[in-house]
Amino acid sequence: MTSLKIENLDLAKDLDSRAMSGVRGGTLGYYPLLPFSPVHISDTTNFSAQQLIGQTNNIVSNNGNNVAFASGLSTKINPTQTATNTINF
Repeated sequence: MTSLKIENLDLAKDLDSRAMSGVRGGTLGYYPLLPFSPVHISDTTNFSAQQLIGQTNNIVSNNGNNVAFASGLSTKINPTQTATNTINF
């Protein structure tokens, strides 16, 4: 029995059923190609994302407490909080 390599075939030559009956075997990625797939292949994509930001800010200013006979006491408080949720997919 002679072996046939695909690289030996001419690009313009068509093989009939008798010539193709001699071509068999082969692998796909070093594994034999099975006629069925045991795993259901689907193109469905499920995506779920949940984000939560919790912030607490407690400010106590005791400027001028326990001071007697004082004037011109001032307090400047400028609290700032920022938060961002971003999902990139």
